[in-house]
Amino acid sequence: MKPNIVITAGSYYLDIDAYSSCIAYRELLRSLGTNAFAVSTAQPNESIPQLIKALPFSFDNYTPKPEDNFIVLDLSDPEFIDTFVNHENIVELIDHHTGFEKYWKRRLGPKARIEKIGSVATIIYEKFAESKRTDLLSSDLCKLLLAAIIDNTLNMKSTVTTDRDRLAYEKLIHLGELDLNWGQIYLEHCENAILSDLENAIRRDTKTLHLGNLPEQVGQVTILNHEKVLEQQKLIHRIFKESPDWVLNLISLKDGKSYLITNSDVSKDKLTKLFSGKFKDNVLILDSFLLRKEILAKADSLAQ
Repeated sequence: MKPNIVITAGSYYLDIDAYSSCIAYRELLRSLGTNAFAVSTAQPNESIPQLIKALPFSFDNYTPKPEDNFIVLDLSDPEFIDTFVNHENIVELIDHHTGFEKYWKRRLGPKARIEKIGSVATIIYEKFAESKRTDLLSSDLCKLLLAAIIDNTLNMKSTVTTDRDRLAYEKLIHLGELDLNWGQIYLEHCENAILSDLENAIRRDTKTLHLGNLPEQVGQVTILNHEKVLEQQKLIHRIFKESPDWVLNLISLKDGKSYLITNSDVSKDKLTKLFSGKFKDNVLILDSFLLRKEILAKADSLAQ
């Protein structure tokens, strides 16, 4: 009897890329005869608004067993893999965050794919195409994967966007028979979810990093209109009041810029050196938006 396959992601929070990729990959594997489950103990963040939750998909009510096999998506740092995973039984890993390529290649060989691509959901779409099962991609499943690609590529405008992401986006729009403005609708729902509870949105998407030339705590919020968040700086400062070294990366799709917000002098010094810019009223405005992982890559490259 074949072991069950449990598809999962990180333990800290669940974003739309992990959410949609786990569910879609489960659907594909089941169609190919595998007893697959999508399972997570993490809380979904605001990139999974009610618009997405209303789609006819969900994670499975299944308790993983140590003897199950595990597939990890949208994560490669072993420290943050969901707590129920038996690391010895990880049989596949797909991610687009750098830093652990050698570790996983040594562990899994070709079954470890850590690639420079906008979204893991793009790779999952490609798996449907490679398996000749794009017939499984219903309108709702296309919406699920499209949301992840839109979110992770900042509506196809981020520098991490690749031709593969663009092709997957075009194919999913066509397969799902969707209007081109569906992405805008999704982003509006995300913004409304963020603004309805900004404090928890920031807390759920803040990571602790260990690079000396970057703040230790880096939060991230992606929103259409940055002004709606900038006017709440007192709240933002209160969220991070226990941290002496922090920054919030506010990504504005309206004007294509990142607004780095902090009142920590330690953090300001690090970021001023990193970006050769100046803070005004506790905000450093970058010429273009950068994802947190791009800021991390820039800091890492300069540290070497």
